[in-house]
Amino acid sequence: MKQSFQKFIEENALCSKSDKIMIALSGGLDSVILLMLFLQSGYKNIAIAHCNFQLRGEESDADEDFVRSLASELNIELFANSCDAAKYADDNKLTIQESARELRYSFFEEIALRESFDKIAIAHNADDQIETFFINLFRGSGTAGLKGMPLKRGKIIRPLLFASRQEIEIFASENKLKYREDSSNSSDKYLRNKIRHHLSPIIEKISPQAKKSITNSLQYLQEDAMLLKQLINDKKEILFENKGVNVIISMQALKKLKPLNVWLYYLLKDYGFSRKTTNDLTFVLQNTQISSCGKTFHSETHILLIDRNELILQQVEQEISKAEFLIRKGETEIKIPLHLQINIEENYSDFVFNSNPSTAYFNADKLQFPLTIRKWKQGDRFIPFGMKGSKLLSDYFIDNKIDRFTKDNIWLLLSGGEIIWIIGHRTSENFRVGVGCKRVLKVLNEV
Repeated sequence: MKQSFQKFIEENALCSKSDKIMIALSGGLDSVILLMLFLQSGYKNIAIAHCNFQLRGEESDADEDFVRSLASELNIELFANSCDAAKYADDNKLTIQESARELRYSFFEEIALRESFDKIAIAHNADDQIETFFINLFRGSGTAGLKGMPLKRGKIIRPLLFASRQEIEIFASENKLKYREDSSNSSDKYLRNKIRHHLSPIIEKISPQAKKSITNSLQYLQEDAMLLKQLINDKKEILFENKGVNVIISMQALKKLKPLNVWLYYLLKDYGFSRKTTNDLTFVLQNTQISSCGKTFHSETHILLIDRNELILQQVEQEISKAEFLIRKGETEIKIPLHLQINIEENYSDFVFNSNPSTAYFNADKLQFPLTIRKWKQGDRFIPFGMKGSKLLSDYFIDNKIDRFTKDNIWLLLSGGEIIWIIGHRTSENFRVGVGCKRVLKVLNEV
């Protein structure tokens, strides 16, 4: 097995003997075998990490004692953590397995970052991979779930995926290795155990080569997933146009893709959109009897807006959008929430005005400091430059065909509570530089 282990590592470029490697050690059979294979293969720069989830009382503590004893016997550095997985699950509305997984990987990544580990080795084997396939199959997963656990992701590697549980047990017996038995593995409480105890034996009875065939199929699915990812990225390069904080997608080009629901899911899944949401979006786009303009679709991180002939994708705004920011008298530059240059100049007869909308000019003697920067809100009014009467900002946005996302990202500049500039768009008539104005406040928006 040692030769197969090293060959598997080299063929898949999982790690090198110069890497600093942290091995996740529960004390169970697989993790002990993984540790021993690393040692027997000549890896010197290794350490152990152990999580005690306090799920099995004295048995969990005994697992930790075993790991501590093994680390001491082998003279290997140990990082141990004790946490209440049941409480974490209850607090965060997770299953026990989800809770343990989050706590485990969070701890591993914290230690890896703090101690500068190059790799985190996890002891999943080939049987675990097959069980994961069936778990995801029963959940109705697509390619991403059915392809199973990745060999490597970031610092995490799985060097034992080449070996079956039976091969691991034989290696442990031949080398007289001691390890801990997890009593929960014999229970049918979890779906993984039901698959292990009941489904896998039936499959092997039907076809003795089934596990090898499924493992090969998983490899094909992983290769297919890599190809699919490349195709999706290539299509994004064609369809997606970055405009400031927005991503613009042509609806005409999008509707040519078949099947549209599948394309939409893979194009938008990295932005947090579920298959249900992209199916709903597909229905709206394909149903000509539905008025789709202005409809929005949400993920936890992004909003998608249907706007006339395009889709506009934008990240969910952060708390900064709810704040107000001050420009005090004498300040010449601010960088949050916008990068503005502020200068007061004498209004000589040869004063040159720039017509670029990123620059605004005001009668400095009419201004009240500090000036305020904030987002617009319903009911806001101002007197647009060149007009006499006031206008609702919402009406101004409609008249100028400003879409919702652009509108939501517009900042206002105010003096004494009165809007003097829709930044990047239009200034107020009340603060224009007119006859008799002696000083001009020039504000440049560095976009």
